[in-house]
Amino acid sequence: MCPPNNATLNEWLGYIEAIHPTEIDMGLDRLKTVLAQLLPEPTNAFVFTVAGTNGKGTTVAALNALALGAGQTVGQYSSPHLLRFNERIRINNVPATDEQLVEAFAAVEQARQATQMSLSYFEFTTLAAFYLFQQLELSVWVLEIGLGGRLDAVNIIEPDISVVTTIGLDHEAFLGSDINQIGIEKASICRADKPLVLGSENMPDSVQQTARKVGAHLYPFNQQHGIKTDSLYWQDGICSRSALNIPAANAASALQAFALSPFALNAEQAQDIIAQVQVAGRLQQALYHDHALIMDVGHNPHAAGYIATALAAQRYHIVLGMLKDKDSRGFANALAPIAGSYHCIGLDVPRGFSAEQLAQSLEQKSQVHHSLAEALAAIHQQYPDEPIFIGGSFYTVAQALTLLEG
Repeated sequence: MCPPNNATLNEWLGYIEAIHPTEIDMGLDRLKTVLAQLLPEPTNAFVFTVAGTNGKGTTVAALNALALGAGQTVGQYSSPHLLRFNERIRINNVPATDEQLVEAFAAVEQARQATQMSLSYFEFTTLAAFYLFQQLELSVWVLEIGLGGRLDAVNIIEPDISVVTTIGLDHEAFLGSDINQIGIEKASICRADKPLVLGSENMPDSVQQTARKVGAHLYPFNQQHGIKTDSLYWQDGICSRSALNIPAANAASALQAFALSPFALNAEQAQDIIAQVQVAGRLQQALYHDHALIMDVGHNPHAAGYIATALAAQRYHIVLGMLKDKDSRGFANALAPIAGSYHCIGLDVPRGFSAEQLAQSLEQKSQVHHSLAEALAAIHQQYPDEPIFIGGSFYTVAQALTLLEG
């Protein structure tokens, strides 16, 4: 039954989770039908769409900051969230209010019922973001693809500039393990006569082949934008990597994509803005007693390799909580160069490993703990003052943030 007029955000979210038989349902036909009912007129906003295996959220945050710095009104859509659903939908970098989201959900539900279509949780909430951005007449939309690209709900909106950050293995149950096919899926967010900016040199040939087939204007990494030894560059400028709080490749790609837009920022302005960008849950620093603590939501071997490189100066006691459909062994192996010890915790969510199951999946000897608090207490006792890394999932980092805030 549809929530009543006075329903809370949590009541709406519970309803949305329950109305579709599967969590993920690839395909755009149902979505297009509901969108035509919900928003009969296409948006006049300038749209950046970002896909990729890793680095999407950081690149989206950078584009959001650049657009705001250029005086635009900006809607940012990304997923998943860490602590509150509202984080997914941001208006001028402020999470949407419960009231705004409830209004948007009610509008989507009305359109869904009018078309007699079923929508997954992600599809429903994606349409709510588009509805809210359109109602507020925001001038720029910065959108993060959820999974893949070609058949992702976000891809029903026509982008003016597309970015593909990296290509790697993740979500194999839906995208398969053929890296060239994954490249096709992600690169298929590009459009004819529109820019496609690449965030890595290590792309399968299928990415450039797809761009040429579509007729997109391709901007490969390390040509007009990229990384040098201690700096990054884009078509309008160059800046030191040491000034950044985000991966240099993501920063360079965002700067290049924004430089191709009609919005004016000089190189100095862009550099100052990008130096201020920080993203929660991405190499986020904190303290636990006297332990330096690093948290990161990365959950595949490619992400773990980046983490290990970024943290190579020290060894860390690794606390992992992961989902069963992730390559836990590959993730832990990629962290081995910085690992002093391994500690496994369970995730009490669908698809979550128990601590025992996760430990059994790893090649390394690891300690099993019933909770994150127990794991941290054990490390504090066994390895006083030594640094700790917590990661493997958004859920794991969310637990850590909640524990630290408490």
